[in-house]
Order: sequence, then C-alpha cells, then structure tokens
Amino acid sequence: MQLELKPANKLTYKLRLTPQIRLAISLLQMPLVKLQEYVKQQVEENPLLEVENMEAPLKEDGSDLNDNSHESDAEKQDYRESLITYTVNLQQHLLRQLHLLADSGDERKIGQFIIDNIDDDGYLRASIEEIAEFAQVTPLQVQKILSLIQTFDPVGVCARDIRECLLLQIKTKGQENSLAGQVIDKYLPYLEKKRFEFIAKKLKVPIERIKEAIKEIANLEPKPGRSFNTERAVRLIPDAILKRNNDKYEVMLNDWELPSLKVNPKYKRMLNQKNITEDTKEYLKERLEKGKFLINAINKRKETIQKVTEAIVYIQEDFLDNGMQNFKPMTLSQIAKLVGKHKSTVSRTVSNKYLQTPDGIFELRHFLNSGVKQENGELFSSKAIKSRIKDLIENENKETPLTDQKIVNLLKQDEISISRRAIAKYRHQLKILPSQSRRE
Repeated sequence: MQLELKPANKLTYKLRLTPQIRLAISLLQMPLVKLQEYVKQQVEENPLLEVENMEAPLKEDGSDLNDNSHESDAEKQDYRESLITYTVNLQQHLLRQLHLLADSGDERKIGQFIIDNIDDDGYLRASIEEIAEFAQVTPLQVQKILSLIQTFDPVGVCARDIRECLLLQIKTKGQENSLAGQVIDKYLPYLEKKRFEFIAKKLKVPIERIKEAIKEIANLEPKPGRSFNTERAVRLIPDAILKRNNDKYEVMLNDWELPSLKVNPKYKRMLNQKNITEDTKEYLKERLEKGKFLINAINKRKETIQKVTEAIVYIQEDFLDNGMQNFKPMTLSQIAKLVGKHKSTVSRTVSNKYLQTPDGIFELRHFLNSGVKQENGELFSSKAIKSRIKDLIENENKETPLTDQKIVNLLKQDEISISRRAIAKYRHQLKILPSQSRRE
C-alpha cells in the first residue's frame, strides 16, 4: 500500500501576550525597590515621561490641599523612621531559590525538609533515609531534590561532609578532573595530615604541583553558610501599610515611595504641529504609546496589590488581632476567587511584596498557609497548629516531656484532629527534639 501525504487545514488557538500585558505582568512581579529603579530608567529614556511634583500644595492654614492624601508630613516621617532592617538567613535564601526552581509542590515539600536540616555552616545534618521517612517519600526522590539544592547559592551548600562541599565548588568551576579535584576526591584525609609527598607519589606528579593544587583548595569555602551568620541588613520598604481605624483595618498603598508619572504636554502638543517631520512624529507617537503603557501598568499594579492585600487582611483579621494560633488556612485559589483574578496573577502579587502592620512587616506570601482537614471536614491552619505545638512544648514539665502522642491527645481536647506522624513532622520543622532528647 502506498502512503500519500496530503495537506490538511487545522484550526488552532494560541494565546498571544500583547506588549501591554507583558509589561503589566513584568511590573506586577517586581519588588518595589526594583520598580523604582525601572521607572527612573524609563523617565531618563523617554522624553515624553516626566515625574509629577510629589509635594502636595498647602492651604493657607498650612494643611494639605490634596484631598486623597492619607498622611500628614509628620505621619510620613514616622513611617520612614519605622522602616525596619531584617536579616536574611541561609534557610530563607535557599527557600527562595527552591520556590523558583522546583517543578512541583511535592518537590518543594521535599526541599523544605532538606533545607530545614541544613546547619548554619551550610551542611546537611540528616540522612537521605531520615528525610525520606519524615517526608513520606522514597530516598530516590530525596536524592533528586538534594542534587538540585546542591546547585544553589552559596556554592557548596547542602553537602554532607567537607569532601563533598569542596567537590561541589570544584565542579561548579568545571575543574572536577583537575589535580585539585583529585586531591579532594581521594586524598583529603592525607592533605589534612600534610602528607604532601605521599599524595604526590600516589598521583605520580611532582610535589610542586601538589602545593599548587593546595593553594587552589585553600581558596575554596569550607563553610559555605558562614556568610549568612553575620547580619545582612536590608532596608525593607513595604508596598502597603495596614492601619486600624474605628475597629476596622484600612490598607493604604505606599504611593510616596514611587514617583507619579505623567505625559509631558509640550511633546504631546508637538504631534499636532505641521512643521515636524514624519520621522519625528513616528518617534513621538511610539514614545507616547510606551509612556501610556507604563502609566497604565503601574496603576494596574497598584489596583491589584490593593485588592489582594485587602482580601488577605479580610481572611486573616483574627490572626492580626489575636496572634498566630488564630491563623486561617489560605490558598492562592481562595484569594483569586475573592478578587476575581487568575491564580497566577495572585502568585505574582504576593511574591516579594510586603505589608507593614502594627506588629511589624510581613511578606504577603507569609499569609498563605495550608490546612489540616478535621473530622468535621473543615480545615485548620498548619501554622496555627505549629504555634500550638510550640507553646505546649515550651510549657511542658522538663522532667516528663510531652511525647508526640501526648501532644496529639492534648490537641484533640482543643478539637484539633491531627496524626502523630504530622506532629513529628511539624516538630521537626520547628527544630524541636523528640521527647527523650528534651528530658532534663
């Protein structure tokens, strides 16, 4: 039978992102500090854009004439003085990379267990088998995510010993087969004992070359987490401020940290002049369009952050009033439904955005939280359960510390239904030892 190829028409649908949508997506996921830099750059490059006067005019009595201004100068100064510094620890740094590079929620879950067991020097202090048991997955799955985390910054992190740590750093340089790589791989114990001649003899090279390799090895970092032990202070600028007025929370966008843009009327008028060339007119049209895109995208970003933040505050009001044990389960899908946005839009909104509350500054993503299903079908926040576990253990009798099963029973009295295995998992995440190791 002879096969014959024939052309056929096929109708397909593809979603194409317009330049406006791409710009809106890009600006939405930018942290405020980066957005400030981006806007400044756009103003420098586009003559049709200019920054509006940020100082509001005053009435004769000295009060602010701008009706939609929420803050007096004194309040703005108080706000600026309240901006805190925070420290980025090694675990936070690794978790951010995990959320970007892991392919699924299951991989992030395994990665969380691994990162929870990395010490301050950057070494993994739990075996693959232990992590597999806690995460209820196979050792092969753990090994896969372990290999992923070992590619993270700082180089050499998540090694299980000094040999693996140094080899990871050599491998990153593409020098795993170099003389230094061979010394680390096979003769590190002899290197520590300064048996240079023995290593030279085994590798059949002159001792001078071994000494050169040792210099290369000396430039590697034996404790990759060390740089995170010292405080890395960062000025944290919140995207929104939460205030309580008359028993209700009010979300205010941090508008004064971002220049207010407008189209320069002088250049806009030039478009209607007859004495300008077509090339100039095309250039002005193109810049005018880009300027409008940017202004609209910034306004859309503000509107989305406002809506998402208000939805978060609405759901977590009990937590904001009464503390962690009142934390509610909350998902991206839940917020998306409340604000009428796609889940991916909400995800971009909560990423690297911060809310200043009366109790400090929180990343919006901090308010997202899975839930543990109860016997009545309702969900109970895992963060609230962790807080309750921590409180119980902190107040236990140290001579007879609470076992995981005892904690299960105590939580059941508070109508919180949870398994012993889940208690062990949360206790592990809280870096709390088992009962036998807490006995005094």
